[in-house]
Amino acid sequence: MTMTARGKAFEYAIAQQLSRLADSPIAHDRWSETASEFYASQADSADMDRAAREAVMFLQANDKRFEEAESIRIQPDAMGQSGDVRDIVIPIFGGEIGISAKNNSDAVKHSRLSPTIDFGMRWANRPVSQAYWNRVRPIFATMAAMRDEGRRFREIPDKETRFYLPILTAFQDEFERLCSSYGAGFIKPVFQHLVGNQDYYKVVRRRSEVVIQSFNINGTLEWGNRWRIPQGVEQIRRTPGSNNTLVVTFDRGWRMSFRIHNASARVEPSLKFDIKFEALPTNVPTNAIPLG
Repeated sequence: MTMTARGKAFEYAIAQQLSRLADSPIAHDRWSETASEFYASQADSADMDRAAREAVMFLQANDKRFEEAESIRIQPDAMGQSGDVRDIVIPIFGGEIGISAKNNSDAVKHSRLSPTIDFGMRWANRPVSQAYWNRVRPIFATMAAMRDEGRRFREIPDKETRFYLPILTAFQDEFERLCSSYGAGFIKPVFQHLVGNQDYYKVVRRRSEVVIQSFNINGTLEWGNRWRIPQGVEQIRRTPGSNNTLVVTFDRGWRMSFRIHNASARVEPSLKFDIKFEALPTNVPTNAIPLG
């Protein structure tokens, strides 16, 4: 089963535990039905249930608003395109509580680059330059020709130096230019695009533990300090010895890695970022519960 399918199954495991402990129904729609089907096909659903139960019990003990749950709603993935990365939404009186569920994944975003995606506009409403397009479009055109030939990435031994590195370098140079040109007017919306523009609790299930983090961006969560969103970038550098990963160090204690990779087994004119936190400020709480 794919990582996406297992992630949807874990979403449903959390929704079930919320429904039972808060005595609130799961909204019945195509999104919950899909998640339920993936959950039912899991061989380790009992382990998912245990991780979900531990996380939900912790959240209910630390944010009393869960007791006000009116229903449990699983969101469509398309909501992430508008900056709402919550997988589960719990309507309460006067507002909502959100949860992002991850099954063995710490990624905060999977953003694409292509010959038509203007990442500056999509991430922060600031356009990339013509110089950026001039650098990346010929590379993507070569990839498009390989797609038409039915090529696979595994057949290309030099794909990192031929595709990943030049596109990553063009991205780095353009990202630095946008940071220099617009400052906080670019950096703040980029950060919110990557981590989400709504407050939520992030629940990550790993092999031996379940981890809960508070993404208290706007200060609406009862557990966890309100985040101080970065206003500047201190450094952008390529990971030593790597052809596919950048590390961006923001001010206020934030650091993220951007690992570029092919988005599918077949060659296509598109690459994808796997974006993760490398460091968080000390006032961002993380609670890890052993599963034994």
